[in-house]
Amino acid sequence: MKGHIKTLFMLLLTALVTACAVEPRKKVPGNFITGQAKFHEVCANCHGPDAMGGNKAPKLIQKKFISLNYSDQSIARIIINGSSSGAMPSQKRKVSEKEINEIIKYLRYSQKEAGLT
Repeated sequence: MKGHIKTLFMLLLTALVTACAVEPRKKVPGNFITGQAKFHEVCANCHGPDAMGGNKAPKLIQKKFISLNYSDQSIARIIINGSSSGAMPSQKRKVSEKEINEIIKYLRYSQKEAGLT
């Protein structure tokens, strides 16, 4: 009986966790899928689906965050260290350097597609 309860608990927990994940709304070309997937795993709960803003954080698809105003290095530094205001916590335990680069590549593609660059 204990085994069945444990299995049921694990199934419910898995369903709860996956049901809360924010899913992308837009399709992207193949070379941006990795960044999109990692963004939605790590960032979308705050920054919203497709980086269009959420309840906790601003949308990243706006002029303020294009590369002329916000360098790739600045974005990477904030992902690793968190924001200076403390509003965004460090994500360094959730992403590798390669994954950060993929997230940034996805964001830059999204900004371009939105006509911001």
